[in-house]
Amino acid sequence: MTATDTICLRDEADTITLREGYDAMRFFLERVWRRLGKTDEEIALMLGALKWADGAPVDRTMWEDWLVAAQVARSGPMP
Repeated sequence: MTATDTICLRDEADTITLREGYDAMRFFLERVWRRLGKTDEEIALMLGALKWADGAPVDRTMWEDWLVAAQVARSGPMP
């Protein structure tokens, strides 16, 4: 059984909050990193910076970059 078999897919029109999207991105990166054998130190450093501490990401610049990315993605198809 794969993860896809156990996940209830949302309708394309469903939305998630920016924080949920941020956490989904962080979770996705961590899953890929683990699947690849935790070999890339840059991903490990990035994951550490993306974690939440006291209600905000450890590296606040990551959150600001995420907000910009979300705005760009929401504005239409990306090149």
